[in-house]
Amino acid sequence: MKTISQLKAESKPETLLRKRERADDERIRDQITKEREEQMRRKKERVPKIKSIGSFIASQRTKNKSEKALLVRMKRKYTDIPSDGQLIFAIRIHISVNAANPIKKALNTLRLTQRYTGIFLICDEATQLLLKTAEPFITFGNPSPALIDKLIRKRAKVMKDNLEIPLKDNTMVEDALGEAGVLCIDDIIHEISHPAENFSKVTNFLCPFKLNVPPKQFLKTPFNKGGDYGFRAEQINDVIEKMT
Repeated sequence: MKTISQLKAESKPETLLRKRERADDERIRDQITKEREEQMRRKKERVPKIKSIGSFIASQRTKNKSEKALLVRMKRKYTDIPSDGQLIFAIRIHISVNAANPIKKALNTLRLTQRYTGIFLICDEATQLLLKTAEPFITFGNPSPALIDKLIRKRAKVMKDNLEIPLKDNTMVEDALGEAGVLCIDDIIHEISHPAENFSKVTNFLCPFKLNVPPKQFLKTPFNKGGDYGFRAEQINDVIEKMT
């Protein structure tokens, strides 16, 4: 039978590990809080720009052009939009200040509210319509299992106490998704790589992936015409690799 001193000695490593984990969580939260405070301070210091008449007219022309292009795009039959059931990774590559309102709504629905963010999606009829609507502002394709693993382990973040926290702890996964049988980061990778009934729960648990700025600026022409936006099948992996 073990003595009290032996039991105490055995409990020390576990206690120290928990203390270190708490300290790491607090350090991350403090860092993110400071970054947010700095962003808010800079935002308050910005002097609002007064639009000139010429600038206003130019932005309206751009918006009208965007609306006309959207109408043409919606009437056109697409053969390069992914079919039902395909797993894709979509990346926001252009800003949409003067875009038509339906395009902005589509980007918001896809959770691609910021440039250089990405998200996993399963193509169904509704998703295809959103991709078609927002196409000039995004690029998307079929991610490889290796890049899914890399993205999640390196870039995955979740919301905790209204802050985006890097996903490094299996306990966070179990607390949020344990009832669905998803208990660790490996389970999340599996659920996304082999989409099934838990796919939506897992992807909604994850924040949109914030990627690095690309080595060179994306072109505002379709991928199938030598540009960058739109569907690029497996070649999306080259983009992910450069921005991860």
